[in-house]
Amino acid sequence: MRAPDGTILGVVGIYEDITERVLAEQAEALERQRIIEEQAATLEQVSTPLIPIAEGLVALPLVGSIDGQRAQQVMETLLEGIAHYRASIAIIDITGVQTVDTQVAQALVQAAQAVRLLGAQVVLTGIQPPIAQTMVHLGVDLQGIVTRSTLQSGIAYALEQGNIHIFRGMYTS
Repeated sequence: MRAPDGTILGVVGIYEDITERVLAEQAEALERQRIIEEQAATLEQVSTPLIPIAEGLVALPLVGSIDGQRAQQVMETLLEGIAHYRASIAIIDITGVQTVDTQVAQALVQAAQAVRLLGAQVVLTGIQPPIAQTMVHLGVDLQGIVTRSTLQSGIAYALEQGNIHIFRGMYTS
């Protein structure tokens, strides 16, 4: 407020306490973040399912794209599953993988090497013609990795090895 001559007579201010509103917004943001993290963990689990096929045989079907984080998840799931199920053969099926770049190819080779360190063998299945060409152009060394065109032929190969036993009835872990 000013007098007619321009001098300040007083100041008027409006005060509103927004503490509760800010705290509520922060709580909502934390809850949203918790839900997002929970959903990400669920997606991570279902994006790399390890399936016990028979005693000593597991399969890991991969679908979609594989980035560095998912490649690490593939490795962890595969190694933990081999130890848990005491598998001697692990099939990695890439039928559902659209593209293979250097990172994906390296992840597959490293997973196979890690599996061998556990005393098991990797069978890589589902390599489509364009992916085969890409892997050749990238110079991917699949030496020591058994490859089969389909998941079915990979399972047949594993059964021919003689140390795989089919369960009749329901599988329990």
